[in-house]
Amino acid sequence: MTLDRAIGDAPRWMFLVILVYAPWAYGCTREVTSVVLSQFSAVLMMFWLVGCVWRRRWPRVAWVPAVLLTLLLLQGWWMAWNAHSYHVYRTWTTVARIWDNPPLPAWPGAIDRYFAQRAMLNFTAMTAFFLFACDLMSRPAWRKRVWLTLALTAVSVAIGGTVLHLGGPSWRGWIWDSPVAQYRTTFATYRYHGNAASLMSIGWALVLGWTITAASQRAQPLRLAGWVVASLCMVFGLFMNTSRAGWALAVLIALLVGARFLWAWWRTAREHFAWKSGLVQAALLLAVAGTLAAVALSADWGGKLARLNAMAEAIQQRYPTEVYHALVREIGVLGHGPDCFQMALPPYMEVFGLADEQHGFWQHAHNDYYEYLANWGWWGLALCVWLSGVR
Repeated sequence: MTLDRAIGDAPRWMFLVILVYAPWAYGCTREVTSVVLSQFSAVLMMFWLVGCVWRRRWPRVAWVPAVLLTLLLLQGWWMAWNAHSYHVYRTWTTVARIWDNPPLPAWPGAIDRYFAQRAMLNFTAMTAFFLFACDLMSRPAWRKRVWLTLALTAVSVAIGGTVLHLGGPSWRGWIWDSPVAQYRTTFATYRYHGNAASLMSIGWALVLGWTITAASQRAQPLRLAGWVVASLCMVFGLFMNTSRAGWALAVLIALLVGARFLWAWWRTAREHFAWKSGLVQAALLLAVAGTLAAVALSADWGGKLARLNAMAEAIQQRYPTEVYHALVREIGVLGHGPDCFQMALPPYMEVFGLADEQHGFWQHAHNDYYEYLANWGWWGLALCVWLSGVR
């Protein structure tokens, strides 16, 4: 019994370790960290399958997400296998496209074999990761451990990002080279602050949940104090992060979670509510909110918001949506192939007069929806939307 449990729990503890590793390893957006994550995922998948065979138990995976992911894998690997070309040279916007003699030239295929193959290796590893997570989250004890790990990891990123942000370029130089360390758009180990804001928004919802849970357990005041501190760290981290979308999402999550909690309290505990302590707690919350609002409305932060708006306008000038619209209007049902956006866009850049050093080479669209549509097409987008709606 002990051996069976150890075999079953080994990949689950590995999953928790990966949940800590991935956000801190530059968000696994760099090639080397992405490769390490894929290798971790492959090892985890091997342990998981061996454990299932050893214990003679089927994984707890619903058939709908399994079918949808299988269809996406078939589409991606087909496009990689039947790739029509590859690219060997590029300037700022010009690439040399070489015909690659696909097995079925008249059928859809990726426009770059090597990008599609590399992307599909990563996507296959992430698919295994997702299916394992489906099995794991069906177990209440491990579901709580996953939520706890994600919450604490997000808090650590918020604290690390805040420290490096306040420390200035000299402290950011511990992670980044000198030119990048001068940028205020980095956060923790993330080159782009928006990615960190996305992680912290997820963590913010989990931290609020754990704080409310701790508040309902009056016999454990230290746990409540710890989660209150974690909540304040998350708020401060989101506040120091310059992502406006992150701010808006954090406020929305707080309102949704707060409204749900207040409604539940009103239905169950209002008769036994201690009004004196409640008023003190409300005063403290208002003081914290008022302090944050006062700082946000200060002249210093007003200047930061002005610079942020100017930066957003500069990004819009560098990544005009008209180019994406033209690309999407001519997209095929299956797209250009996984990770092939960067090779599909240069001809459209030339048409719009963006073939110069100022605009550079666009590896990504700075818009996930356009990029996914260019890579996977309308069929892949439909599968992804369906998958995201599965409960």
